[in-house]
Amino acid sequence: MEREYRRTALPSGITLLTETMPGRLSFEIGVWVKSGARDEPDERLGVSHLLEHMMFKGTERRDARAIAQSLESLGGHLDAFTAREQVCFYARALGENLPEVVDVLGDIVCRSRLAEPDVAKEKSVVREEILAYEDSPEEKINDLLAEQVWGTHGLGRPILGTAETVDALTPEALREYYGHRYQPRHLLVCAVGPIEHDRLAALVERHFAPPSGDAMALSTAPPAFRPSVRHAGHDLQQLYISLGTRGVPYGDPDHHPLLVLNTLLGGGMSSRLFQSVREEAGLAYSVYSVPDFFRDAGMFSIHMGVLPERGREALRRTREELARLRDEGPDEAEVDAARRQVKGSVVMDNESLSARMHLLAHEEIYNARYLSLEQQIERILAVTRDQVTAAARRYLDPASFALTAWGLAPEGPIGADDWPTAG
Repeated sequence: MEREYRRTALPSGITLLTETMPGRLSFEIGVWVKSGARDEPDERLGVSHLLEHMMFKGTERRDARAIAQSLESLGGHLDAFTAREQVCFYARALGENLPEVVDVLGDIVCRSRLAEPDVAKEKSVVREEILAYEDSPEEKINDLLAEQVWGTHGLGRPILGTAETVDALTPEALREYYGHRYQPRHLLVCAVGPIEHDRLAALVERHFAPPSGDAMALSTAPPAFRPSVRHAGHDLQQLYISLGTRGVPYGDPDHHPLLVLNTLLGGGMSSRLFQSVREEAGLAYSVYSVPDFFRDAGMFSIHMGVLPERGREALRRTREELARLRDEGPDEAEVDAARRQVKGSVVMDNESLSARMHLLAHEEIYNARYLSLEQQIERILAVTRDQVTAAARRYLDPASFALTAWGLAPEGPIGADDWPTAG
């Protein structure tokens, strides 16, 4: 049997997506909230993430220990994450345990107590998480770069919030925000594996009881971008450097050309940046590029960790590769190799229940469509050299990249002379 995809708008208002995958013994299911950290009011920064934590602290029927044991006792697992535009509660379990999994997910998403003692304890946990991020150079520089690229817009604020904003959140504030964001029309249930769609629909309707009320508007598009250079000194063994420029939204026609462009620029060991910065010059252990796609905007970024005394040399090589690719474009063989690399990643991802569930949810949230594996491959293989060349000219001008450095540089802070921008 082939995979079967079905979509239903349930009577409750929740959207249900399933992709039946015959022959699998386990399934993955996610409950997606269609808003995230970027949509929070300034005074409630971090509320989405704290709410995500609180869903596991106790419900009308289960305490925190019972929630933790609920799926682990069945050999499954339960977890969640908060992103810039979504919150997701997800579970993996054997197909025979579908009713129990839906029961638990419905309980934590719809019946969290948000009790004062639990909120106080969990705020302490989140504060420790914020401190751990501050101690992680890779995480810290990502937040600094986001702030540079997006400014004061929600996309530029830390997903975790700050110690001050989290400490100010009360159970009443959490309940109010929950009532606005977890309404049925904002919820998407997506499952892949040995799933019977109608059976899952009945289970979701039975176990989910989201709040009703007035919705809160999502954040508007970010303002115009002016690149700049920022070096924050910190005593580290390495100098961490990130570069970022504006990209495109998830549904933009340049989405797939950018995926191919990213692959040949910094998407693997054979990429131009890896070969130049690491293999030829030995300047960095890790150097890579990343495209991020949001509902109304995007970012293209480059990240590396280098020896402090060789940071400027790494920047020079990076600038040369960007300029060369922008001015000359890639050759046909390079584009073909990148297409095949992206295709291979897509095919292998589609063998993962988790990756497939995430893709189905994102396609629904951003494009309101279903994308089969065959359609994914078709779109990738249809990307031409001319499209990749055009994307390089649009997005790889070195002067359009903001630069963030975190660490020390022996000859003084990295500045505009080291990375001239158009800002």
